[in-house]
Amino acid sequence: MRRLGFIGTGAISTYFIEGLLAAGHRNPILVSPRSEDLSLSLADRFETVTRARSNAEVSEESDIVFLGVRPAQVEEALQDVRFRPGQIVCSFITGLRLPELGGIAPSSTVCRVLPLPAIATRKGPVVHFPAVPDIERLIAPLGDVVIPHSEDELVAMGSASGFMSTYFEMQESLVTWLGGKGVSEEAANLYVRSMLSGLAETGLVSTEPLLGLADEHETKGGLNERTRRHLRENGWFDQIAKALDSVRQFSRSELQ
Repeated sequence: MRRLGFIGTGAISTYFIEGLLAAGHRNPILVSPRSEDLSLSLADRFETVTRARSNAEVSEESDIVFLGVRPAQVEEALQDVRFRPGQIVCSFITGLRLPELGGIAPSSTVCRVLPLPAIATRKGPVVHFPAVPDIERLIAPLGDVVIPHSEDELVAMGSASGFMSTYFEMQESLVTWLGGKGVSEEAANLYVRSMLSGLAETGLVSTEPLLGLADEHETKGGLNERTRRHLRENGWFDQIAKALDSVRQFSRSELQ
């Protein structure tokens, strides 16, 4: 059974580990000591998780090493780390492209995975490139696995994930609007969250094109048609693409 190591025990690594264990994987897991709180918590909660003394120890004792540090911390985190032939080095790090990753671990198999927070509950997309069989087997039960055709496609998908926090603020805008119309906060929150959850589920299971689903969810002259037309005429949908184009241009040095 492959031993798994995590250099960088932040939120994303924690979600990934929780997903692995929820899926029934029993691989020995070694986590780096930073973040201290999260690494201690993982080791305390799960019997297969051990807290290492250093990042170097994680690499020395693992067959598959996942890199989960912040983009600006890569050089510092890997200062005393050595990777060996036969290892798989898999990066979660935004902006760390495969050629650079290959330079960091020239004798290892390198790849990337983009896990999102919902991976903890085995939901949402899990983007992986290039496909490595051992990694595919690990992530298969963790969500909807997406294997792009190129790293550029992976980067574009990663940029689209920049919409996540906007999605929740959009929900808050709906809740606030309802509150202004006299709806209680509790009722407004439940209504908005449940409505959008139902729409997301419909979109996931349907084979209909998304614009087809949009058309199906409105009637001529009705509320949905009028709302979508207003937003379209005021450039709301164009702004989404412009925002994602802007974040796609960031280099690793500009990200924290």
